[in-house]
Amino acid sequence: MNRTPQDFMRTSRRNLLKAAGGACGMMTNTSLLATLLNLQATKSLVAATDTSGYKALVCLFLNGGNDSYNMLIPNEGNATTGEYGDYYSIRGGFDDGVSNEGGLAIEQSALVPIVGPQSRSFGLHPGMAAEQGVDPIETNAGVAKLYNDGNLAFVCNIGAMSQPTTRADYDARVNLPLGLFSHADLQRHWQTSFPQSRNQVNGWGGRLADLLSSTNGNPSVSMNISVSGMNLFQTGVDVVPYAIGTGGATQVYGYVPGLSGGGIQDRMFTRAFDNYLNETYSDLLAKSFSDAQRDSTDAALAFNNATNSVSINTDFADESPSNHLKMIARVIGARQQLGQGRQIFFVNLGGWDNHTNLLDAHMTNLPRVSRAIKSFYDAMVDLEIENDVTLFTASDFARTLSTNGQGSDHAWGGHQIVCGGAVNGGTFYGDYPELTTSNNLNIGRGRLIPTMSVDQLAAEIAMWFGVGNDQDLETILPNIREFYASSETQGPLGLFS
Repeated sequence: MNRTPQDFMRTSRRNLLKAAGGACGMMTNTSLLATLLNLQATKSLVAATDTSGYKALVCLFLNGGNDSYNMLIPNEGNATTGEYGDYYSIRGGFDDGVSNEGGLAIEQSALVPIVGPQSRSFGLHPGMAAEQGVDPIETNAGVAKLYNDGNLAFVCNIGAMSQPTTRADYDARVNLPLGLFSHADLQRHWQTSFPQSRNQVNGWGGRLADLLSSTNGNPSVSMNISVSGMNLFQTGVDVVPYAIGTGGATQVYGYVPGLSGGGIQDRMFTRAFDNYLNETYSDLLAKSFSDAQRDSTDAALAFNNATNSVSINTDFADESPSNHLKMIARVIGARQQLGQGRQIFFVNLGGWDNHTNLLDAHMTNLPRVSRAIKSFYDAMVDLEIENDVTLFTASDFARTLSTNGQGSDHAWGGHQIVCGGAVNGGTFYGDYPELTTSNNLNIGRGRLIPTMSVDQLAAEIAMWFGVGNDQDLETILPNIREFYASSETQGPLGLFS
C-alpha cells in the first residue's frame, strides 16, 4: 500500500520521540546527555594559565595490559650475559615450539636497536618498526624512526600509585591501589589518577577539560572527543566526551537539513522532525529535551560539514587504531571551523590481555600501534601542527616477566609512549629497572613496583596543555603533591621543550 504525503505527515509524536531519542541508531551517537551537559554547563573554572594558540592531547589506551617488557627490551650482552641475558632468563628463554614451549623472550637478532640514556643499548620489538607503505624489513621506520628522530620518548616503569611505594610499603600493604592487578580497577586508576578509591566518577582528562573548556569558542562541541565511546578518562564534572565514529558524528537517519536533498520521504520526515523540534513547549523538561535535540542535531551536522572538508594526504592503514587516529586528524584539521583551541581525544584498543598466545598477539598488535602512531604524526606534520599535538599511550599494567606456560599474567609497572613535535624524544624518562629475580622491586613472578606514577606523567602533560603548577593542578590530580612539589618551576619529567 502506498502512503500519501498526508499519511506520512500524520506520523505520531511517539515515533518522532523515538527517532529523537536515538532508537535504531537514528540519533547521533553523541549522547543527548553529553550535548545537554556541555551546552548547559555553568560551573567551568577559568584557569589562570596560558591557553593561547592551539593544543591537543590524544590518549591511546591499550586495553587489557600491554606486555611492555617485550616492547622495549635491554640489548646489552647476549643470552647468557649482561642485561639481555637477564631478560632472556627471567622471560623463560625462547619458545622453540619443541622443548621450551611457553618461553617469552624475543630473539636478540630480531630486535630493532636503539640507544637509551647513558648510551645503554636497547631494542624494540620488531613490530615497532612497522610503518604503512614501508617494507616490513626496514628497521628505521614506524615508532623506531620517531624515536631516532627525537619525536618520541618512552616513560619507564610507570603505574598507578597514590604515593611513592617501596618494597616495605608493599609488604605491609601501605596505601596500595585498590584492586591491584585487577583490570577494572587499574583501568579506572589510570583514567582517574585516584587509585585509593573506586568511587571517583570523573577522570583527569575530564577535570583538565573542566578547567579549560571555557577557552573554546564553540560550546556545542565538547573539548573532549572520543572515537571509542563514553569513557571515564574524559568525563569531568561539567565536560563529558563527544562520542563519534571513524566516519564522524552519526546523524539522524533520513534528516535532510534545509530540505536540500534526499527522496520525498526524507523531505517529509525532515519537515515533521523540524516541526517537532520547533514546537513551543510549556513544560520545562519537554522544552529542555527538545532544545537539546535541536542543538545535538545541528552540532552533528556542523561537525561533519567541518571535518568532511579536511583532506588528509597521509596514508593510513585500513585497520584499528589507524582509522581512529585518521578521524582525529580530520577533527584537528577542522579545529578553526569547530572553534576549538584545546582538544582531548581518546582511542581504546583492545587485545592486550594475553594470558595465552602472547607472542603471536604482540606480533599483530604492536605493528598496528606503530603504523597508527607514525601515520598520525606524519599527518600532523602535513597539517603543520605537529608541535601542538601530543599522543601518549596508557594501559592497565604491564605483565609478569615470568611465563605462565602460554603467556603472561597481570603485573604493575610498565612502559608507555609519548609522541609529538614538542616532545624531547630519543630518550627514556624514569628508570628502566633490572630484570632480575633479585631486584627489590620484584614482588613475585616479575611484577615490578612502579618507580614513576601516573600523576607525574599526567602533570607533565597538563602543564604543557596550559595548567600551572598550582591549585588547578591539584584539582586535576589530587595526589600530585606526593610526587611533585608546588615550588617546582619545571615539569616533573622534563618531557617538553
